[in-house]
Amino acid sequence: MSETLPLYPKAPKSTDKWNIAKKFVYGLIVILVFTYSLDYFTTSAEPTNPDSFCPLVPKIKATHDEDVIDMILNDKKFRKQSTERWSDSVKIPTVLFDGTIHADAVEDKEELYKLEPLWKNFEKFHDFLNETYPLVHKKTKVEKVNKFGLIYTWEGKNSSLQPIFLNAHQDVVPVEETTIDQWSFPPFEGVESNGFVYGRGVSDCKNLLIGIMETIELLLQNKFKPERTIIIGFGYDEESAGLGAKAIADFLLDRYGPQSIYMLIDEGSEGFMEIGGTKFIAPATSEKGYLDSQIDLFTPGGHSSVPPKNTGIGIMSRLITLIEDTEFKSMVTNGNPTLGLLQCMAEHSNIEKSLKSDILRAQFDVEANARLVHYLINEGGEQKAVISTSQAVDMITGGVKSNALPEHVSAVVNHRIAFEESVQSTSEKILGNIQEIAERFELGIIMDGKVLVEPTKNGYFNYTLREALEPAPVTATGTEVWNLFGGSLRYFYEDIMFPKLNETYVVSPLLAGGNTDTKSYWDLTTNIFRYQPGTGFEDSNIHSVDEMYPIDGHLAVIAFYYFFLQNLH
Repeated sequence: MSETLPLYPKAPKSTDKWNIAKKFVYGLIVILVFTYSLDYFTTSAEPTNPDSFCPLVPKIKATHDEDVIDMILNDKKFRKQSTERWSDSVKIPTVLFDGTIHADAVEDKEELYKLEPLWKNFEKFHDFLNETYPLVHKKTKVEKVNKFGLIYTWEGKNSSLQPIFLNAHQDVVPVEETTIDQWSFPPFEGVESNGFVYGRGVSDCKNLLIGIMETIELLLQNKFKPERTIIIGFGYDEESAGLGAKAIADFLLDRYGPQSIYMLIDEGSEGFMEIGGTKFIAPATSEKGYLDSQIDLFTPGGHSSVPPKNTGIGIMSRLITLIEDTEFKSMVTNGNPTLGLLQCMAEHSNIEKSLKSDILRAQFDVEANARLVHYLINEGGEQKAVISTSQAVDMITGGVKSNALPEHVSAVVNHRIAFEESVQSTSEKILGNIQEIAERFELGIIMDGKVLVEPTKNGYFNYTLREALEPAPVTATGTEVWNLFGGSLRYFYEDIMFPKLNETYVVSPLLAGGNTDTKSYWDLTTNIFRYQPGTGFEDSNIHSVDEMYPIDGHLAVIAFYYFFLQNLH
């Protein structure tokens, strides 16, 4: 643990004495406020202090057509029709693999279909959307980018207002052929059973995509005209290259310019969670970064009857062991949405008093911060993953024959980069591991084409960074946009979904561990929410056997967007 706990971990140190003095005074003020707040929130049953770490977002008193909302959530005919449309979307297998030929590889579609027949399904999916949602395709401007990226623009009445941008993606991950017999129902039939729909993509994320389309079609049927322009973007390769969203982003940047979007909502955390007797709505306000460390080892070949003491596979094994044995540092710092969620827990839920104290003091008390980190590490893998950079050795290959020494061994280490880290700090850690093994076995090192240590007669490591992505910028809380989105979600859950429960929902930030198409849209807006309204359903078997999602959760998406878009002024 560091000697000090920086309020903003990546900020450069100031050498200006006046700035240092100001920081000292500000720090003293923070400590006093935090100490007062700690006392307040450990004695108050229902904290409402507006100067708190986690003030309750004011609930939006929304106006909406109660009959339509009731129909969406409770009408059997609508439930059946909407479920069938959602199910039908799953029957079109918009599957892509990591090695799929990109959509822009050739200009002509027919030529592309010859090279990569999988793309035909995306055209079928577009035809399905066109036939299923005729008003959306008649009343909005529909544009395609890179052949398969879809943009729908519903012009608002007030051109001075920035547009809102709703996102989902068309593609789904493949199904392992060897697991098909483990599915309760065929993965591309979209079967409804016991209140769920089963199939690849039902939760990631055709539920959201179809939910958005259902909403817009309903609003158009009911003659609604938005004040603010509504843009809908559906990328086509979120699960692999992400080039579809990149093309959409370039298109919108060219049309509207940088920071031109009021708010972006994409897939992400779903519904709500209950902690210590309190319900939390937690839109992800940032994402961890991403990096694949591709490590190749080249060593001399030869006959296995006269082997060296350590083959290339043995050396790579030692490197992998070293990488796994030297973990990235875990930390919790100010600005990290994880700390924001923890602070909301400390203020509003019933958790152990000592843990509450450590959370509320973690920003300025080194020992409290250390105890909090220790607690999160010992809670299990998921908690540890949100406060440190992860490293998972996911692929390894080497050797071609049992009696031939391996001349090439390859490993891929996948990293999800912590809020406090960067691509550079992550790669430096792995490079340090490589250097230690290379020195022990007298090997050279090449990194991204640059020779760091000349190859030797024993061979060399070649280290390549792939798909490098820094942690995402953080969407600010406490702003007009945060209060509008969070306050609307409070109203949705408290007054529409569960009015009889008389519960208060706390809106808090969250750090997403995975990456979404939002990584392409940072230049369009600083207000990005990765969130999908739902019923609190936890395990949809995403990317796995028996992927499923509750019909009630699907209807919740439609109900939320139906009232939210009407109150978006």
